[in-house]
Amino acid sequence: MSLIGEGATSIEIREVSLPLQRPYRSGSTSIAARSMLLLRIGSGGLSGWGECAPMPGYSEESLESCRRWLCRLAESMIGTSPPPGPGPAAARFAAETAGADLEARRLAQPLWLRLGADRDRVEVGAVIGADVADGDLPGVAEGLAADGYRRIKLKVTPDTALKRAAALRRALPDHDLAVDANGSFDPGDPLLPLRLDALGLSFIEQPFPAAAWRAHTVLSARAETPICLDESIDGVPAVNRALDSGAASIINVKPARLGGLAAAREVHDAARDRGAPVWCGGMVEGGVGKAAALTVAALPGMALPADLPPSRRHFAEDLVIPPWEMSDGCLHLRPGPGLGAVPDPVLLDRHTVGLARFGDVG
Repeated sequence: MSLIGEGATSIEIREVSLPLQRPYRSGSTSIAARSMLLLRIGSGGLSGWGECAPMPGYSEESLESCRRWLCRLAESMIGTSPPPGPGPAAARFAAETAGADLEARRLAQPLWLRLGADRDRVEVGAVIGADVADGDLPGVAEGLAADGYRRIKLKVTPDTALKRAAALRRALPDHDLAVDANGSFDPGDPLLPLRLDALGLSFIEQPFPAAAWRAHTVLSARAETPICLDESIDGVPAVNRALDSGAASIINVKPARLGGLAAAREVHDAARDRGAPVWCGGMVEGGVGKAAALTVAALPGMALPADLPPSRRHFAEDLVIPPWEMSDGCLHLRPGPGLGAVPDPVLLDRHTVGLARFGDVG
């Protein structure tokens, strides 16, 4: 796959803001709209698209740091400056996706087949955030199960984990459930996550901070519930460390966190080759980012539902037409060339709040 579009003649970097159906809360983060950068690389009458959407509070990356790197990349592509150094993972993901999308369109092939996917559909899970009130939690969970979501994952904090996870299990006694602490639990107190064992969860995701390897190892040895790592996994060495130490038995792969499709495939391959279940997490992606993540979620080792819900789960209006829809608990990858998803020009203009153009803008 190409990092950049070979022979690119035009590049656009658009900042867009997509209002959310309801505020998204995870740990200390709360957002009412998803801000992102869309990268378009044009060459030979074709365009490749990539999405850059760092999540506030999830990492140290920001929309502004990503914008600066992508602008330097664009300038280097049209020959006015040297290539930039290593940039933010979310920006590298967008650049690689746009280049790979353009290459696949030139070859008239779906990108998911070029990446090595072995299926044309991906089982979907839903995430219930901290914005859902305790009293509304059972009804929301039951509605998601009725809609066909294969797994329901609950965002938790130390103060809410036991009460809310128990309420979720009472509402759905037989459903596939998990919790995600986003590293909020205290590494010095392993008893709290152990109390979740009685609920029959599929996994506890990232209970402790990313660097708390020993705490995860101790917990994993004591807990009946499998431990899944997300923020701790920044490449193949982290996968090997997690599995060698016993810190986790399940690996969450996020291409935007890892810096690209190729890096995500490498992490997938490393975990799969060692027999560890792998699945693709979500970052509240827009339609372009979701298309890219789905190419990873359809790889052969992906054994668990992906956190990649249909467009309407987060957005009243996505940028791609048709929007991503769920059928029988799955999203279906599209047979067209490249990503199979292109932003609609009208919707793109409606939600654009900033635009930078490089190269041939005529």
